[in-house]
Amino acid sequence: MKKKWLICLLIALMFFYTGCSNETTDVEQVTEASDLKIAMLLPSSPSDGGWGQTGANALNNAKDTLGCEGVIVEAATADLMKSEAVALADEGFHIIFGHGGQYSAPFAEIASSYPDTIFITVGGSIVSENQMPVEYMAEQLTFIQGAMAAKLSESKVLGLTVGGEFPSYLKTSRGFELGAKSIEPDIKILFAVTQDSSDMNEAYEIATAQINAGADVIWSNANQASLGSIQAAKENGAYIFGNVLDQSAEAPNFVVASTVQDMSSFGITVCQRYLDGTLTGEVVRIAPETGDGLYWAWNEPVKASLPNDVVDLFDDQLAKIQSGEIHVPSENEGWE
Repeated sequence: MKKKWLICLLIALMFFYTGCSNETTDVEQVTEASDLKIAMLLPSSPSDGGWGQTGANALNNAKDTLGCEGVIVEAATADLMKSEAVALADEGFHIIFGHGGQYSAPFAEIASSYPDTIFITVGGSIVSENQMPVEYMAEQLTFIQGAMAAKLSESKVLGLTVGGEFPSYLKTSRGFELGAKSIEPDIKILFAVTQDSSDMNEAYEIATAQINAGADVIWSNANQASLGSIQAAKENGAYIFGNVLDQSAEAPNFVVASTVQDMSSFGITVCQRYLDGTLTGEVVRIAPETGDGLYWAWNEPVKASLPNDVVDLFDDQLAKIQSGEIHVPSENEGWE
């Protein structure tokens, strides 16, 4: 009897520990879009009129087009990025997008524990079998914005504001600065970083201060806070360039052009490649010529009022960038 009791106890313990060790949900490879589960982690509001909204649009477009399951989660801190991604992977999500390079390190901490889940970051440099960065080469277009700003500026003072010190922010402001200095080497650049990329009032105060310090052209890439920069430019009669979304409607008389990052098509592409079984570890680069969601949007009424030598800069500079005559350093190349 004692021996039988010990055997039963050992069997029960084996089942108990086996059950406890299986903490995660197995993620099975699916081939039907209706079975696919995708999630988008955002660093800001999905309706911020900037970066967060582009991520939400990408998720919603993929969900609606493919008929798959999709959720959006705000996760702005490193702890939340990791914990929310873990929760989603445990729930069996097949693809988890992190909308920014800042998701790379938190994802890398957990990716190996969830080999059947694909982790996609927009920006970043970490690549593994199941973690891949998307690199939108928006710096090529912000270089052109900078060249135009230098041509337009009468004071030869420009104001720049970014929403953080992540590479996805800094590469675009540096592209703008390089473009401006290619036209006016001694042009003065007033550079600022917001404390909170969702604080429109902070960006408004920064841009107003830049204008009071002589800037007559403003540039902003700061998520929702950019709307504050645009408002300051509108109130003070300064030109401004839009980023991420076409922001012409925010200040129809002052937005010159926007660098638009439409991620909808790429989200669908990633999902389709996953379903086809062809999504492998790689850096996915999106350049203006690929036709995959990165493009220039003129504000046509303002364009019509600009000197020809400013308007002509777009075609001239883009052709030189695409041919290699002008090199704009990418996110992972570093800067002098």
